[in-house]
Amino acid sequence: MATKKKKAGIAIVAVLVLTAGAVIAMKAAQPEAAESATLVSNKHAQLASIESYNEGQNSFSESFNPIIRDRTLRDSGRKSVGLFIKNVYFRVVGDVAFDTKQLSAVLIPRNAGDPIVLDDPTSFIFHPLHGQVTLPPKALSALFNQYLADYSGSQLRKIEASTSDDGRLVVEGEAAKIPGVWLPFYMAGTVELKQGHLFVYKPDEIKLGPMEAKGLLEAINLQLSKLLQIESQGAGFSGNNVVLDLNHALPPPEQSVNVERMQIDSAGVHLDITSDQNPDFPEPVVNSDSYVMLQGGDVRIQRAVITDARLQLMARDGGKLDASLYNYRAQLVNGVLDATPSGEIAIYLGSYVPEDYIESALPEDSDAS
Repeated sequence: MATKKKKAGIAIVAVLVLTAGAVIAMKAAQPEAAESATLVSNKHAQLASIESYNEGQNSFSESFNPIIRDRTLRDSGRKSVGLFIKNVYFRVVGDVAFDTKQLSAVLIPRNAGDPIVLDDPTSFIFHPLHGQVTLPPKALSALFNQYLADYSGSQLRKIEASTSDDGRLVVEGEAAKIPGVWLPFYMAGTVELKQGHLFVYKPDEIKLGPMEAKGLLEAINLQLSKLLQIESQGAGFSGNNVVLDLNHALPPPEQSVNVERMQIDSAGVHLDITSDQNPDFPEPVVNSDSYVMLQGGDVRIQRAVITDARLQLMARDGGKLDASLYNYRAQLVNGVLDATPSGEIAIYLGSYVPEDYIESALPEDSDAS
């Protein structure tokens, strides 16, 4: 009997010891649990503050790039990506470029819900909204030499364009009506804007080889279009005029542009672009007088997809940004990336390095897609 009482006493003592230990452990853990709860609460508060800031930034896009789908973690639900360019030499590829004073635009994916894929310019449409850009003479020359007239069987080569303060455009180069027989040609005249995207070049001086061809063509009732051809999409002869369609004459992406006014001087062809939208520029991530800004919508850069983009591109050297769509990867690799606590991204691109790897424009009767 005494033994049973002794065992019972020991059991009671053991229970008391364990209970006391548990109480002590719980009390010891309380500060740590409280600290953990505070960390989580602070993190939630920080996230709420960031989301509130981002919502304010996102609301900026509603007037010209509204939400049209249910939003998810992988899809901002917007129709397009806003693009804002300030004081940038913006190259499509090579020397085919626009010296951009200021331009707002949207990039529209061909497949709704897809991000804008910068590595595939054929996957989206470039729709300028409002701004001022200049097509310099060297860009006009490159447009023909690297794209419009650069195909097998072309009758034009070595084209050089120049502009003057009296509003005239001069185009020189070599032409071959007979295969293999190249003659120098010279044309000078004015340019007329039609339908907001057609540039009609009306040369009043034409020289082919050593002879003045304008008067000769008129004397024999022969038009320039019968003497020479351009078989590229977006450019061609019409009678004695050359017609350039800005919506189809440039390398991808596809354009949808409306030019309200055009002026020519020695600096090039100046274009005032308009649409039914003229959004203000968003607040930049970094104060700069030369940048490209992607605001709202989703964009894929290399392997990363950025939703509700707030992405600013600037020159690493601090000067005027010289950026190329087709060569952005090389500039990105040689650049520096920075980010803000709210997830905005600032990329300082490396210098542009010339690289030509674009296919020529397809002839109008080509079946290739």
